[in-house]
Amino acid sequence: MNQEKIDKLSERIINDTNSAMNCLTLYIGHKLDLFNIIRETGPIDSEELSKKTHYSERYLREWLECMTVNGYIEHDPSTNKFSLSDEYAVVLCDRDNVAYTILFVYWIPSLSLALDKLLEAFKTGNGVPYSMYGPDMLYAQGEGNRPMFVNDVAKWISTMPDIAEKLRSKGGRVLDVGCGDGWASISLAKSFPLTKVDAVDADSQSIENAKKNVRNEGLENRISLHHSLMEKSEFKEKYDLVMTFESIHDMPYPVEALRKMRKIVSSDGAVLIGDVSMKDTLEEKNDFAGKLYYNFSVLLCLPQSMNHTNSVSTGAAMTSSTFKKYAIESGFSKIEVLPINHFLWTFYRLTL
Repeated sequence: MNQEKIDKLSERIINDTNSAMNCLTLYIGHKLDLFNIIRETGPIDSEELSKKTHYSERYLREWLECMTVNGYIEHDPSTNKFSLSDEYAVVLCDRDNVAYTILFVYWIPSLSLALDKLLEAFKTGNGVPYSMYGPDMLYAQGEGNRPMFVNDVAKWISTMPDIAEKLRSKGGRVLDVGCGDGWASISLAKSFPLTKVDAVDADSQSIENAKKNVRNEGLENRISLHHSLMEKSEFKEKYDLVMTFESIHDMPYPVEALRKMRKIVSSDGAVLIGDVSMKDTLEEKNDFAGKLYYNFSVLLCLPQSMNHTNSVSTGAAMTSSTFKKYAIESGFSKIEVLPINHFLWTFYRLTL
């Protein structure tokens, strides 16, 4: 027996447990708007924070000290006041910045909600409904992806100069598949003011969230929202661009969905896919993307896909070869990997 190997795993599990608890204490800080308040007020002690928020001073004191020892906020022992550095404020408070990753901690309580149902699914082979993960899951996904969408959608489309020029100069129609809270559609509509967008999602609450966001952005006359599985949708118009991000691996029937996209994209249009970057062999998947997406796959992506009858059950560990197989089966003749640098996704252009 290799005692060093035993000790390393034991230590790792303890560290992983602390990391999970960090996610929950960060969640408390974000959910109660404490990070924004600390940023706005500057150095503050627990009593001042209690007066400002009307929260319990004793709980706030313990939370402030917890955030300090875990390295998220700063403490001045001479004044016993706590503060947030400008750099950490970007990550914890700046909603439009691509570094605003605090929303990812919402995944931990959300995924935990479905554990009982997931344990049962392991025994029965059934799926877990999307709704079991609660509102925090939609918030983590919608708001978590928002900074990327509002900053980068136009950049991604620019790697297809013919499509970008058409949308910019002539407008046209775009279909956003698996639109979630609608931020990719909103970003595209703002970047290409002549376009009209149809956005579709299989989750009714996501569509409701998207309606609210579209209304708040004043884009109701240019973005139309639809509740449907893509393969069962009834779109009949031809689209200059069909786009979908991080959704193919979640779809119970990806070939049918891609076939529907192929049917409605115009002859000189394109389908833009952004989905997981995953190596081909299991041994190669021990990089960050592999570890992250396998966790998502076990806890969410595979179970919600298997909730549909005869699902192909792809999961979030979908390789490029698996995706290309789906695209070929659905009838696309050309599959091009676009020159977009992303640490988690690969982008494809599909054409007829």
